[in-house]
Amino acid sequence: MRARRKALGMNQTVLAKKLGVTFQMVQRYEYGLCRISASTLFLIAHALDTPIDHFFDGLPMPSGRRIEPSASETSTRALSKSRNGRELANLFPRIAHRGTQRAILELVRAMVGDEVEAA
Repeated sequence: MRARRKALGMNQTVLAKKLGVTFQMVQRYEYGLCRISASTLFLIAHALDTPIDHFFDGLPMPSGRRIEPSASETSTRALSKSRNGRELANLFPRIAHRGTQRAILELVRAMVGDEVEAA
């Protein structure tokens, strides 16, 4: 929700007005502090001009047991919780030179001591 809102250049107050809630409620939705009902999710998708299935991309099909978030999803959620993480996620795709993106990725890997090979 936050990523789509930011991609549109929309602030929380504007989204809140479209939904008929306070901007604090939008904050609670974005940080996962309040559950979003199906009807509210429908309104959010409409307000953000996106199909509702946008919010379900990448989720596995239900198997009848509890679905644990993937490592990628957990990392993405952790990144979005800090201001620096959100800014990094927003700016990184704007680096046009792929070699520079790769160099930044390698620098971060070296800083955290991750031995994973570059994809």
